[in-house]
Amino acid sequence: MNSPQIIYAHLKEVRDFQINKILAKATLIDSSHVVSKVIGVLINSNSYDAFCMDGKDVLTIGVRDLLSAKDVENMKVKPLLRKIQSLSKNDTVEKAAAILSHYRMRSVPIVEDNQIIGVVNIKDIVELLHKQNLKWMSVNDILTPDPITVKSNDSIATARKIMITKKIDHLPVIKGGKVSHVLTSMHLLQVVKPGEKIGMGLRGVQLMKKYESEIGNIGSSRIPNLDTHAPLSTVIESMLKNDASCCLLTLWDNVHGIVTYKDIVNILESKIQSETPLYIVGLPEDYSSAEIVKTKFDKIIRNLSKVYPEVESAKASIKTIHNPASNRPHYEVGVRIITPYKTYNYAEMGWDLSKIFDTLGGKVIRNLAQHGKKRWKTSIRKMDMKDIF
Repeated sequence: MNSPQIIYAHLKEVRDFQINKILAKATLIDSSHVVSKVIGVLINSNSYDAFCMDGKDVLTIGVRDLLSAKDVENMKVKPLLRKIQSLSKNDTVEKAAAILSHYRMRSVPIVEDNQIIGVVNIKDIVELLHKQNLKWMSVNDILTPDPITVKSNDSIATARKIMITKKIDHLPVIKGGKVSHVLTSMHLLQVVKPGEKIGMGLRGVQLMKKYESEIGNIGSSRIPNLDTHAPLSTVIESMLKNDASCCLLTLWDNVHGIVTYKDIVNILESKIQSETPLYIVGLPEDYSSAEIVKTKFDKIIRNLSKVYPEVESAKASIKTIHNPASNRPHYEVGVRIITPYKTYNYAEMGWDLSKIFDTLGGKVIRNLAQHGKKRWKTSIRKMDMKDIF
């Protein structure tokens, strides 16, 4: 595994890149639109996210959010919209990457005078990273292991349920014991889109039949499939060449992992001033307790280092989970702690980020302190035996 310090230093040029140089056209909607119209807008523009303004607030909806709608013909999109942080033209890629990670989006809006003037697309940031020649980074450092898969004879309803509950956008499809293609949330959105020439009373019936039908060949077979030891530069190049938002990683013909644009952009984490190198991704600057969260993360690692001094670095990833039924944000936090011997991963969810880090701190200290004591006792025994002989 590459040192986070080395990665951080190497990618300074990308983190500091001005976003106004990669500004793209935004996909805009109105909160009064029905879901079916928004679906059509996203499909026709080949966009994953759509945006609108509500006073000074920026609202968004993504492809996977739309899959949860039950009555696409009559339901208004407004209850599904979520408030997000936006960018200004003078912001950097580092800030854009943090927002993309936190809200699980593929584009971030740029606002000027309460108007959305454009977006920064995650693919454009990946293209900037591709110019950095990341041959020295292994894809093993960022892949998601053992991805969830479906069978070609599974129903579309099964795939839809998995994407909504697991909050993922890519499902490798198994056919004949091997991966045949990959089903994405955009493919499912095209299934949900109602036909133009069907009577209103029949559209709901037709949609139910579509959900009950098998996945079959729905999806894309142009997804890169590389070895798990491939360098990150090769993975990025293959994804860009095939215009694919993911890449499969195989080991002995088995799907070992998957990498998405989001995984790649997550390497642009922000650094926290600390004795031990600490990195955090997905913490928007507008979060009211941002500094408290950083301080608590630093305290967790400082306390841990007192009983487990072999900690080399640590990283926290913060994501928000949108719940249309509640106005309160729901957070998912993952902490990765790197030592010379092993990498430890912890996760926690909740409504209050500050309390989540308190809970994580307790877990980390209890778990790694025990490991530290065991290693210390083992080292003493080995030393004594060596002295004897």
